[in-house]
Formats: sequence, structure tokens, C-alpha cells
Amino acid sequence: MTPRAANSSASGPALLIPPRRLRLLPGWSRGDSPVIQTPPRNPRPEAGAFEVGISPDRIELRARDAAGFLYARQALEELRTRHGDRLPAVELSDWPDFPIRGFYHDVTRGKVPTLDTLLALAERCAAHRLNHLQLYIEHTYAFREHHEVWQGASPLTAREIRQLDARCAELHIDLVPSFSTFGHFYTWIHRKFPELNELERDVSGDPFTWWDRMAHYTLDCRDPRSLDLVAGIIREVAPLFRSRYFNICCDETFDLGTGKNREAAERLGKDRLYVDFLNAIIRVVHEAGRTPMFWGDIVRDHPGLLGEIASDAVLLHWDYSRRPAETMAAKLKAARRPFCVCSGASGWNRWLPDRRTAHANIVTLARQGLTHGALGSITTDWGDCGHINCLGPTFPEIALAGASAWNARSSSLGYRTFYRRASRLLLGDDSGELALLLGQAASTAKAEWTAISRNWQPRSPNMPADWFDARTGLFCDLLKFTPRAHRSALRRLEALTLAIDRLLDSARPGDPVLTPEIRLGLHGLRLMEKLALVCHHHAGNLRRPPVDAAQLAAEFQGFDLELARVWAMRNKPSELERIREVLRSITAYLQGGRRVD
Repeated sequence: MTPRAANSSASGPALLIPPRRLRLLPGWSRGDSPVIQTPPRNPRPEAGAFEVGISPDRIELRARDAAGFLYARQALEELRTRHGDRLPAVELSDWPDFPIRGFYHDVTRGKVPTLDTLLALAERCAAHRLNHLQLYIEHTYAFREHHEVWQGASPLTAREIRQLDARCAELHIDLVPSFSTFGHFYTWIHRKFPELNELERDVSGDPFTWWDRMAHYTLDCRDPRSLDLVAGIIREVAPLFRSRYFNICCDETFDLGTGKNREAAERLGKDRLYVDFLNAIIRVVHEAGRTPMFWGDIVRDHPGLLGEIASDAVLLHWDYSRRPAETMAAKLKAARRPFCVCSGASGWNRWLPDRRTAHANIVTLARQGLTHGALGSITTDWGDCGHINCLGPTFPEIALAGASAWNARSSSLGYRTFYRRASRLLLGDDSGELALLLGQAASTAKAEWTAISRNWQPRSPNMPADWFDARTGLFCDLLKFTPRAHRSALRRLEALTLAIDRLLDSARPGDPVLTPEIRLGLHGLRLMEKLALVCHHHAGNLRRPPVDAAQLAAEFQGFDLELARVWAMRNKPSELERIREVLRSITAYLQGGRRVD
């Protein structure tokens, strides 16, 4: 029998990231054959490159660095998991496209994971050959001198970060500090430093809203105390991380030049205010011995600023759309600016991730980054408006982040091809349909958590009045879709839930929290559609009550308890209570706070 070549899409050894080169050989090997680590036969320049050779009498793992041996061992374990004690004889080799292959996880907008969850996340990232992890923090670290800022948020501690950093180092993952230092300073300003707000109004007495946390507040960049505060943050947290990088964020400075610095902005330009403060923060990072990273959305609108920013600062180019434009990546290449492309898992503000958008976005941006010489590909998982999205349903997107950053042009990255493989290898679903059906459920939903949460939280004084319907007082986007659209979505979601439940009953996901998270997400989608129909009835768009309000109120009460139970499986208490306050307000509305029949 002669050896036969196989490409990454051929049948044969089942790996979530199919290797670039795979040659099936005659014979089989026992799973307990001796395993030998040796240098590669065909060395590659990329860090993490590896080879696996399986023959009837032994197994060879070949690499030139420790990361490569880790990935080789993981590939072998994947083969053992799928094939048991009878491994196919094979020669395979693989190497990455990007030196930086990252996952970016929000731990600040409502949900702080436990240390065990973060350690498990690091293991999962390494299993998908991701070597870069960032946790987004505004106020959810236990700063030594600022307990007012993190009080009640179950913050990460110095001990926890050091433990996570140590484990990441063992897994060849660079744990990079990522702290807000310019925009998104809401909690700091609201609780302790109102005088450093760009806006002239004292906001310390305003009620909490997710809208303000997302859209406000920006530091007063011309007040020297602002830079002193930021420098103190950087100097305190940088020593906790081994990474040479420090992400200063500096994104979405929405308030910049609209308050105290309005006159300066009119005279000098908002772009000048921005780049001067950005460069001041970069100097602090350099003084701490680190290389800065920063989000590129402001520079995207002012590309002329690129030449004024330190040449080593890595720009994080983000675009979370289904069809991301390629123009910015091309400009960055032309400017010789080091950059990473940053895609999105599209889970934020959703009970289940928007799989279609996430897939198109992650794969397209990775390919654009490869074309234009990006340092890396990083996939983000944000937690806007309370972080209702659970981590488990995003596991396939974490895997896709790793696969696309490893081999962006692989034929195995097609939507159905990838998610069928992910269903089997990650979700324990032999049918290969579970991830695809969950994607259909997310695409079917019409009701939006953003609108629901804004309607049932205190109204922010910063929110435009015309966002609310003058006659009913409802947030206008609650009525964006027609009653027919919501009814159709609800019927489809009910049918999909039955099909998914059947698959979950027989699936073997490996992670005990995944199934409760998926069921919570499906329940949330259905409830929001029912609530939207009630709102339409309240607005006079339906003659008859679409559902029994008392029964729906009881369902929301049960969902509140279900959310709390599932939340606790991976997370600290954090700010769960804020979501529960919204759910209780909805319950009161259904019980008669406003007429619904």
C-alpha cells in the first residue's frame, strides 16, 4: 500500500484546525506507542510551527520551540480523543499566519469571571492555538487607593491576575493588560472624580445607566490631574503582567471637546486634543518599559495623525460588521504602522451570539490582515449593557478566532464546514447541527436587549428625549419591528428550541455549564419576543393582548432566578443585580405598572 496525500479538507484524522500538510501513511499506531520529541525535519521560521509523525512503532512530536511542542501534543491528544487506541499513521505539519493570535474578553461591563473560569479560558485559548489574551478593565480591578471605584463590582485582585498570568506563561499565552485610560471613564468619574469629567455638569448624583457607562464619560484631557490619575493606574497594574505590551484603549472618546474643552476643540481641533493626550499616555507606558497598544477608531477618522504617534505603538484596528472595509488596513500598511486586525464574536447585547455576522467578520478581517501585513488577528467578546451573553455559547467563535488567525485562507473555514466540525468536536453533538441551529436562533430574534434595557432603567439626562415615544413613553426601538415580525420570530424560536433541546439531550459537551447557558439563551430570546408583542399592544398596534400578562410576568420571575443560577456557575456576583433590576421592572410592568390589556 502506497502513502496517499490528503489536504486539510480530506477525510482522515479529525482536527478542529486541519493541518496545512497532511500525508496518510500505511498502517496504524497504538495510542500508547512511545512519544519522542525531536527537532523538525523541515524547520519553519514561524514561532509555534510543529510536525507530528505517527508510525506503527512510535510517535514523533517535532518543533523548534516550546509553543510548537505544546501544539503538537495538543494535536496528538485530539487524535487520541477521536481515534482512541488505534491512531492512523500520518505525517502532518502546520504553522501560523500571525505571530499574535488573540482573544479579548470584557470583564468590566457587568460580569467578572471567577479565577477558575479565567484559568479555563486560558486553557481553551491555548487549545485553539491562541497566544494572546486581554481582559478589558475600566473599574473592575481592586485598585489600592480607589476602593470607591470598584466597590460592589467583585473586582479582580492582584493575586488573581498574577495566578492567571503565570498559567498563561505556561501555556505560551501573552496576558496583556488592557485598561481604559481616556474614554469610557464612567465609573471613575461618577463615583470619585467628577471634577475630571470633560462634561461641565456634576454627574455624581445621577442614577446609574448602562447608556452612560457605554457612551460617557471622557476624561478632561487638559486637566493635569487626569494624566496623573492615568499614570497611577498604569504604574500600579503594569508590574502584575509579564507582557511587554500595555493596551491603553483610548477609544470612543465621545465627549471629547463637547464640554470644558469646547473652545480648545474649536480652536485646535478635537483631533489635536486627542493625539496630544494619547501621546502623553504613551510616554507613561514607555516609562513603564512597555510597548503601547491602542484602539484605532479615532485615528480611523483622522489618518493624518498616524505620523505623530510613536512608531512602536500598535494600532488595534476594529470593525465588527459582516462586511468590514479593507481601506484602513491598506492605509496602515502604506503608513508602515504596526497593527492588529480586531474582529468580534458578536455576542454582546444578545442572549446568543450572532453567528453569521461573527463568522463573516472574523474570517474576512483575518484575511485582510494577512494581505496587509498585520502583526496579529484578535477577536473581541464585549459585554455591553450588563453582559447578558454567556461565555459557553461563544466557544465556537473562540475556536474560529484561533483557526482563522492560524491559517486565514484555509478551506476549512467555510460557515457550514467549520460549525459542523465545531458542533462535533466542541459541543459533543454527533449530528454536527447544534452550532448551526443556535446560529439560526440568534439570526431569527428581533427584539433587542439594548432597547429593552434602556426602557426599564432610569432615563439618563444625557439621552435624547426623542428616543422615547411621546405618547406611550416607550423607547422607540422597542417598536422598530412589526408585531407580525415578532410573532413569526417567536414561532420560529419555539420550533428551533425543540430541535436544539433534542440535540442537547444526547450531546456530550464536556463543559457542564454549556448546556444550561444555551438553554438560558434560548429562553431569553423567546421572552424578549413576547415582551415586544406586549409593548406593541400597549402602543395600540394590536387590538388584543398577544399573551397573558400575568403568565408572562411569572415567566420573567422564573427567568430571573434561572439567570442568577447560571451566572454563578462561571462568574462572581459582579453587577448581576443590575440586570435583575431590569427584569424586575419588566415584571412590575407586566403586573400592572402600566396597562397591557
